[in-house]
Amino acid sequence: MILQGKNLANILTFSRIVSACLLLFTPPLSILFYVIYTYCGVTDLVDGSVARKMNAESKTGALIDSIADLIFIIVAGIKIAPILIDKIPVWGQIAIIGIVVIRITAYTVGAIKFRRFASLHIISNKVTGGILFLIPYGIIVVRIPIVCAIVCIVAAVSAVEELVCEIRLEDYRPDIKTVFEIKSMR
Repeated sequence: MILQGKNLANILTFSRIVSACLLLFTPPLSILFYVIYTYCGVTDLVDGSVARKMNAESKTGALIDSIADLIFIIVAGIKIAPILIDKIPVWGQIAIIGIVVIRITAYTVGAIKFRRFASLHIISNKVTGGILFLIPYGIIVVRIPIVCAIVCIVAAVSAVEELVCEIRLEDYRPDIKTVFEIKSMR
């Protein structure tokens, strides 16, 4: 069957786009929201692995994956931000602004230094993405200020690590795993 192998990863990615769009029409934090939200997260985790396992990696697939991620992040933000906006403590709002400034600075340094958008695949960025994904689950179990503190600490460490990597790297290496690899590269 043609659906096997090469197309499966792209089908998963396209299904994430469709599912993310469906989230727009579901009540936030409802059972249906969690089912669709979880499906989006699972497909994000597995589509790249499927592409690698099936030897079906492609620039087009990577682009579609990035588009799917962006759509999902925007939709999730649209649905979850109104719930959180009034409940995030002032210190959390200040921390979020600081983290955004550090991220923008890191991307600016990378863009100037490497003459391209330079986002790194460091482990702390992946951990931050995972923690951000868990916010809708966390807020039903733990108080929002505690969730905010955890997210801000992890995101701040990740943002600072990315900035340090961008400053210290001599050439663009998007697949670097940690800042500690930089010393061993020289």
